[in-house]
Amino acid sequence: MQVAAFPSDRAEEILASASRLFARHSYANVTMEQVAASVRSVPGALYHYFRDKDDLIYHCYLRGLAIYRREIETAAEPGVDGLEIVRRFIRARLRSEGQRMILFTDIDALAPSYSSDVHARRWQNAALLADILSRGVADGSIACEEPLLTAVALISILDWVPFWLSERDYYTRQQAIDAIDDVITHGVYRREIALPDMPEPPSLEPFLQARSKLNKRAAKLDRMLSIASDSFNRRGASGTSLESIAADAGMTRAGIYYHFSEKESLLLACLQRGLAGEIAIRDHLQDLGLGAFDHIVQRVRLLLMLHATPCGPKATYHNINYLNAIDRKHYVARALATIRQDENNHQRWIDEGSLRSIDTYFAERVLTGMSHWYPIWFGDGRGWSAMRIADHFSRLFLAGLKPRRRAV
Repeated sequence: MQVAAFPSDRAEEILASASRLFARHSYANVTMEQVAASVRSVPGALYHYFRDKDDLIYHCYLRGLAIYRREIETAAEPGVDGLEIVRRFIRARLRSEGQRMILFTDIDALAPSYSSDVHARRWQNAALLADILSRGVADGSIACEEPLLTAVALISILDWVPFWLSERDYYTRQQAIDAIDDVITHGVYRREIALPDMPEPPSLEPFLQARSKLNKRAAKLDRMLSIASDSFNRRGASGTSLESIAADAGMTRAGIYYHFSEKESLLLACLQRGLAGEIAIRDHLQDLGLGAFDHIVQRVRLLLMLHATPCGPKATYHNINYLNAIDRKHYVARALATIRQDENNHQRWIDEGSLRSIDTYFAERVLTGMSHWYPIWFGDGRGWSAMRIADHFSRLFLAGLKPRRRAV
């Protein structure tokens, strides 16, 4: 898979610059004029290489996928065990070369032929990484029951990093790389303690009952938000229209305008609904008083199992930059406050002795990264149940890739 089939390096320069702009400002907020200006050109010159903005975005995806594939292949040095190959790939992917990052969001906003190709190639990259994981299982350096699901989890973690990594926080990029590598390799559960058996499946009834008690008007609004959330997840803010949401919900556009004056306020309501759902899961588990292992497993299970119910879909949060500055500030503050509560749970379990002494900031972001892109990866089912996927993600987070010695 080549980066781009163009006769000169000019197209690569455009793709690299466009990818940086999209990563910084989102697809919705970048124009062809801005891309042209970033490469000291005029918009008309871009059309020599790309038919339109969709075509440019599509080729940015292809470039990113090709870079991913090349990095996986480069890490796969002969004579190195599977775990070391995976760690080399992860650490190389997190280097500070921003032009290598491409956001795999809003894929379904593209024309069907484009979007289906991008989805297919993403799964091809996951399969390539799964082959290396299988190699590690064979040589004894990796403990992994379903390499393809592990590959999806790892790529999801890496694709989530650009949304939260900061060059101006309390950590350096190298410290972030070391922390992410440590969590993925060793897991968060104390390695001298045997992992408990998986708990019984959680009951969805408390969440479904709460939805069933909504009055008719509230239920209709909630259904509209669910449909809109699914569209924002898959198509992004730029690819979602009020007309398409109204059609999917069996409503008129006027019915949407009765509740929301424009798309931004609808997106904010969808994001608030998704965050409220995740807070409800945490509060429910807190009330049950579960230990670290069961709490983490049931948290991921509920997030994914509720996705296909009236409580879903599970929200992705990559559209936050579409919000106006005031709404974005308030929403991010609320989201960070809830994340800190989850970090506090990790710290409590460290103090109790069930989790290793890890940086809870990075542990929480690795955990959320695994499942964040679930609606994108598994939109077509792929034959795995939500609980099976959740359990695999939980085991990776808790136990890590490196085999664990049996407790005496």
